[in-house]
Amino acid sequence: MSGQFETTIRQEPMTEREMRFAPCARRTAIVGVGAVGSTTAYAMLQTGTASELVLHDHDRLRAEGEYMDLQHCLPFTHHSAMSVRGADEIAGCGLVIVTAGAGQKPGESRLDLVKRNADIFASFFPLLSRNNPDAIFLIVTNPVDVMTRVALKLSGLPPQQVIGTGTVLDTARFRTLISQHCRILPRHVHAMVIGEHGDSEVMVWSRASIGAYRVAEYCDYLKIPLTTEDVERINNDVRNAAYQIIERKGATHFAIGVATNRIAEALGMNESSLYTVSRRCEGIFGLQDVCLSVPTLIDRRGAHAHMEIGLSSSEHAALLRSGEVLNEVYESLGL
Repeated sequence: MSGQFETTIRQEPMTEREMRFAPCARRTAIVGVGAVGSTTAYAMLQTGTASELVLHDHDRLRAEGEYMDLQHCLPFTHHSAMSVRGADEIAGCGLVIVTAGAGQKPGESRLDLVKRNADIFASFFPLLSRNNPDAIFLIVTNPVDVMTRVALKLSGLPPQQVIGTGTVLDTARFRTLISQHCRILPRHVHAMVIGEHGDSEVMVWSRASIGAYRVAEYCDYLKIPLTTEDVERINNDVRNAAYQIIERKGATHFAIGVATNRIAEALGMNESSLYTVSRRCEGIFGLQDVCLSVPTLIDRRGAHAHMEIGLSSSEHAALLRSGEVLNEVYESLGL
């Protein structure tokens, strides 16, 4: 029966791009193949991020169904060997993407999820980390900052190996909304969101730029109004985006799936890319023993270097408050 849900024969030789991939991303497990996990797997097929995908879900039939559906993409996408495995069968992976957990309900904050998802992690994470000691663990499950710290505690692995998607998605939302206001493509906007992936996150306006211009300078040059009300509206729209989407369609999964794949690509391609992933902070910006998002270099070693940038006094104070919020929630778990 298990052979029915396993494909190991490549239909063509590895491409030059695949050969350049670091071994850490060649075999990738996705733990939890609900809406986010399956969208991530689909995005990985589109970009050829992994040469082998291992799918796992507590609902075995769901995992098998996603496997079958993804198999039918292969004539149109990059080829990837795929299999469905039990939690105790996932071993030897270089990258483990964890999306497993309870979903966020309408009106529920990400932090409300924490106890339920901490219990779910406790049921499988020690085994997963023992069987994949050299893997990079990429946490997507919300509340992602707290869950990254839970995973770090349960695994006993070094901090650079256990990272969360953090505010990578919030940063994309921020850049998109600035681009819409300034009438320019999002790729030309350089801006970031730091802190919690949630209500206490910090939009870093003091460093936001379009090309060589600060956003305010750009707007002034082109006579585009940028009032205090505009800034607050954009901040609120970034912070509340998930709530608005969940209210309308029940879940968010496209953007976070694409963002997760982009992080996986950066890890596998050894890019030394700068992303606002979540990782344990020790001393940077005055933060101590908390997992949250700050600018971080990622490559095949994982999230190996934080980058401290200049913040306004209000942004720095807000970042410290965000750390306090996350510490309080984590400590309430009693781990």
